[in-house]
Amino acid sequence: MASAAVTDPTAVIGRRVVAALIDGTVVIGPTVAIAMSNMEYITRATVEQQGGRFDDFCEDYTSELGGACVHVGDRAYFSDGSANPGSFAFLGLSILLLVVLQGVTGWTIGKLLTGLRTVKEDGSAPGIMKALLRWLLLLIDGLPCIPLVGFILALTTQGHRRVGDMAAKTFVVRARAAGQPILVPGLTVAPTTPAMYGAPPGAADWTPPAAPPPAPPTGQGPQWDPARGTYIQWDAARSRWLQWDDESRTWSPIPGQ
Repeated sequence: MASAAVTDPTAVIGRRVVAALIDGTVVIGPTVAIAMSNMEYITRATVEQQGGRFDDFCEDYTSELGGACVHVGDRAYFSDGSANPGSFAFLGLSILLLVVLQGVTGWTIGKLLTGLRTVKEDGSAPGIMKALLRWLLLLIDGLPCIPLVGFILALTTQGHRRVGDMAAKTFVVRARAAGQPILVPGLTVAPTTPAMYGAPPGAADWTPPAAPPPAPPTGQGPQWDPARGTYIQWDAARSRWLQWDDESRTWSPIPGQ
C-alpha cells in the first residue's frame, strides 16, 4: 500500500501574516499611547489663530527645532527629541513578546490565536537565544520599512523560513505539528529508529542474544550455555534463569529476562 504524502507543516504563510499583524498591534498600540501621552500638542484652531497653516505645522516644527511631530485629527503632537518612554515601551514589549514568551513557549499572542508555533527542528520551543537571534534579524527581514524581505523569503523558500528562521534553525508550524520532529519535504528527514540495546552502531545484521531455554524440570542443576559462555540454571523460587558470574563467584539473573 502506498504511503500517504507528507504534508508540509510550515505552509502557513496566511496565518503568519495575521499573527504578525496581531503581534504588531500588541506592541505598537501601547507604545503609541505612551509616546503620545508624553508629547505636547497644539490644536488646529490655535495654529490658525496664530496665523499659521495647520497642515504645515509639523514640517515647520521639525525643520526648525528637530524632534518629532505628528498630526492626529485636529491636533499636532510634538516633542523636542529627548528620550520618550514610548521608545522604552516598544523595546520592552518586543523583547517580552518575541524573545521571552516565544522562546520559552513557542508562541506569541498572535501565533496562539492563529494556531501557530515557532519550534526547532525537533519540534521543541526555540529557547531564549534562538528567539533573540530571530528578533535581532528582523532588522533584515523588516526591510524596506515593511517586512517585505521576510515575507518574500517565507513565501518562497523550503520550510517557509525568513532570514531569522534560517539563522536560528527554526520553523513556524501548525500548533498540532509541534512537539515532534518537523518533516518538511525536501528539507528535513524523519529520525532513524534507534538500534536495539546491545546492537553495534550501524550493524544491520545484528540479532538479539539467544533467549534462554524453556524452564527445566524441577531439581535440574546448572547447565552449560555456549551462547553466553557460562553456566545457567533455573531458579524456581524466582521463576527466572540465573547465570554464573565467574568474577564475583555469584549467581545473578540473566539481563533482559
